[in-house]
Amino acid sequence: MFQPGGPRQPEVDFDQLLAGVKGTLGSIAARLGGGGVGGVIVLAIGLIVVLWLASGIYRIGPGEEVAQRRFGAICGAALAPCSGTTGVVTQTGLHWWWPGPIGDTDKVKVTETRRMELGFRSGADQGVADAQVPVEGLMISGDLNIVDVQMVVQYDIKDLVGFLFRVNDPGEDARGIPPGNPEGRTLKDAAEAALRLVVGQRSIEDVLTEKRTVVESDTKTRLQDILDKYQTGINIVSVQLLKTQAPEEVFESFEDVLRARQEQETRVNEALAYENNIIPRAEGDAERIKREAEAFAQARVARARGESSRFISVLEQFRDHSIELENVLQDTNDADGDGDSATGIGLGDVTVIDGPDVDGDGIDILVSSLTLIGAELGEGSGCLFTNAGSDGDGDSAVLCTFSVSYDGQNSDLVSGTGFSIAYLGNEILSLPSLVGTGPFEIRLGNPVLDTDNADGDNNVTTGISAADIEVVQGPDGGKAQGVDISVNGFDTRTNVVSFRVQAGEILKAGDGFTVQYLNRENLNVPATSEVTQQRLYLEAIETILPGINKVIVSPDAESVIILGGREGITPIPVGPSQAPSQ
Repeated sequence: MFQPGGPRQPEVDFDQLLAGVKGTLGSIAARLGGGGVGGVIVLAIGLIVVLWLASGIYRIGPGEEVAQRRFGAICGAALAPCSGTTGVVTQTGLHWWWPGPIGDTDKVKVTETRRMELGFRSGADQGVADAQVPVEGLMISGDLNIVDVQMVVQYDIKDLVGFLFRVNDPGEDARGIPPGNPEGRTLKDAAEAALRLVVGQRSIEDVLTEKRTVVESDTKTRLQDILDKYQTGINIVSVQLLKTQAPEEVFESFEDVLRARQEQETRVNEALAYENNIIPRAEGDAERIKREAEAFAQARVARARGESSRFISVLEQFRDHSIELENVLQDTNDADGDGDSATGIGLGDVTVIDGPDVDGDGIDILVSSLTLIGAELGEGSGCLFTNAGSDGDGDSAVLCTFSVSYDGQNSDLVSGTGFSIAYLGNEILSLPSLVGTGPFEIRLGNPVLDTDNADGDNNVTTGISAADIEVVQGPDGGKAQGVDISVNGFDTRTNVVSFRVQAGEILKAGDGFTVQYLNRENLNVPATSEVTQQRLYLEAIETILPGINKVIVSPDAESVIILGGREGITPIPVGPSQAPSQ
């Protein structure tokens, strides 16, 4: 095995040091006489030992590592016997190890990035041009062409023991590498082998132009694998291809080929650019014409649909038979089963109890829809079902408002037809002036019906009493628990309710409270007679279709509107054809 490379630290010559000390001691002893010679010798020996041990102190700087050896072997610790195990010190600062001839240290800067050139030798330091080394750089590519490659390998040391002791490298005089460490012939041959293997698997175009970075990456990987198998301790930092070209003899021919290929690619790119310019413009023009046509069609369709929607909206006014209820509607039948009269409100909570019956098969008027105006039902709605939250002022409360629509059972409704409905409703009332401790009376807004069916006849218009009216919300003065107001009596002829005040309570005029009862509301079918319909129809025609020339109504054909103008005549059906006379 070659001695580890790098500068060697001077070892202490024990014999020379001992001879010098003897001479000094001899002169001292001659002066002291024979009696003190023995003590001087002992003192001298001790001083020599101290100096010898002190010579084992060394310092480790940043990025440096030290391999400790004892009798030539790598040791793990100062007091442990040498067993060939790794003994490397990496901590910076002062350290001690056995001085020679017992021990020795090898200090190397492992973080320093070193450089190896392949295929050329740099002459920048000497002020001359780089010198090519064809024997290293010329190699055969995968398509059997010769290529001249110049490569730089940068590396550092990752395993000091492997770098110093596991490879017998003969060195390389051409690069000034002494024998011992594997950065001589070992690194050069491994780099050349890895590069030749990678280049030999690729075409010359890949090496010269297209895939240089891939060649560098593959070469680095293969080179590191080789060095790791040799246990060199070298870490490859980077591999860079500085120059790749054809040999000098055929260089001009290769340049002509490359220029021709570049010109070919330029022409192809120009043709593609022309194609990419012309085709999108043509497609854009076609798309623009198509969009204009679609926009024209959509505008015509939208205008026709708008006119149709406006006409239908007028027609909906003809058919609108909705009537707003007087009181706040409640859940009559508890269809949702939650026991809350303010939820689960539906069509079943409004019943027609009186009305025309032309065919004898039941009342001709039916409830068709129910709408809460301006809010939503349920928790968090934007209106009140009672006077709760109105700060005692019933007039300022925003009450829930319900609208009910009606349709004929077998035919259209006749405007002005009277009918009656029943629904459970809340009515918010205000305390009259001078109410004090009561009692007091208030007339209800709608007639009261029989809610509890106490008479058992299943007729809501009979058996009406004060029990059918309930106070569901009102003031609580706190003198006695509960609402301060309760129903005391009811006069069915005048629809007046008598209320009493809870004992000990005094009420203030204007406070709001809510009563709940089964309302009877007498209504009339809204005025949508034929005269009104014809008037609205003509108004719509004048507004929507100002270009009408005439209306043709034939017993044998559909009723049509003839639209005339510069765009031609367009017939639009407006109704079914009339049945032929018998």
